[in-house]
Amino acid sequence: MNARHVAVACLLLVSTAPWAAGRPQQPVARQELQVNDCMRTDRISNYAVVDDRTVAVANGPNYFKITTNVDCPRMDLGGGVRFRASENVKAVAPMRICGSINEQIVRRDDPPCQIQAVEKIDKATYDQLNKNAKRKASGPGTSGGH
Repeated sequence: MNARHVAVACLLLVSTAPWAAGRPQQPVARQELQVNDCMRTDRISNYAVVDDRTVAVANGPNYFKITTNVDCPRMDLGGGVRFRASENVKAVAPMRICGSINEQIVRRDDPPCQIQAVEKIDKATYDQLNKNAKRKASGPGTSGGH
């Protein structure tokens, strides 16, 4: 058997390995909010850091649960949670977070954290998340958003 056959056999084994262990997990589809329903980063009245991946936000009469795709410790370091909107949403409606690709929580002295989901929630759900939060504060922080 020559080296070419061995290389092809190895590539076939590597490419089928995830299927051998069972079906690979499918990526979760994003559920973007309509622009009119998005969270306004300049109108944050209160927020609660529930855990390293979740922050609950009171935004006027609306409430939101924001989840990152990785742990994001110290997301409120520096006096507030700061958001960076995606360019496609900024072009239509500035200072809004809708759950789009490239929306981030920006942290001081640490890399930004990618937002996985922005969900509208009711007041009862917000109150429950707020009750179990590690840290709570009011206002948008020093910048309010980017």
